[in-house]
Amino acid sequence: MGTRPSNYERRLQIKHFFEDRSTGQTRRTWLEIQFQPPEKSEEGWVNEGKVRLTLGEDRDIKGAFLLSISETARLIKALELIVEDHELEAARLWRE
Repeated sequence: MGTRPSNYERRLQIKHFFEDRSTGQTRRTWLEIQFQPPEKSEEGWVNEGKVRLTLGEDRDIKGAFLLSISETARLIKALELIVEDHELEAARLWRE
């Protein structure tokens, strides 16, 4: 019984360009989010899907995280709370 290669779909890529102060060149960092949907095993079990976050600089991959769906849900909630806190603080500062 062989293993199938993982089937990830690209869902989002965020690129950030910046001026490298030491060389004066324009550099790029990026974040890519990929999704592997749930699959049914040969034994009839449903294997949970995964989310892969990949961080890179220029063309090199610097790091990657493989998250379960529950870890992804916690990350989403944390990001939502950060955005809500930001919006509340920005609104407070505009009112001053």
